[in-house]
Amino acid sequence: MDIDELRRIVFKAREVFEQHHDHISKTFFGDFPNYSCGCSADLLAQYLISKGAKNLLYVYGENEIGSHGWLELDGLIIDITGDQFEDGVDSVYMSSNRDFHDQFSPLNKNNEPGVNGVLWDSYNKFKALMEPHA
Repeated sequence: MDIDELRRIVFKAREVFEQHHDHISKTFFGDFPNYSCGCSADLLAQYLISKGAKNLLYVYGENEIGSHGWLELDGLIIDITGDQFEDGVDSVYMSSNRDFHDQFSPLNKNNEPGVNGVLWDSYNKFKALMEPHA
């Protein structure tokens, strides 16, 4: 997957969550982007993996403000919920600059990110919205 395709998918994912978060799952995404970082990263990871992404990591960390989760691909941070924080990043953040993300002490770097059982229904709705004409 080249960077242009990755960027297209990531921006589309943010748009889908913004417009359809309640349809995807009111429970997990009802206040998107707030409190939605882990679940949205899982859905995005599963979708990227289905499109051929390799070496994708899910990173989760905490600081005195709270917790945050995002994806990393070969050193590139992919974050579609970093704007939930007052001092956060853009609504779609794709960069190797770690200034914001290094504020969170990493608790987990999962080498196999993706959807678990409870999120499959949400993922299927998300995937259908990502590929409306498929």
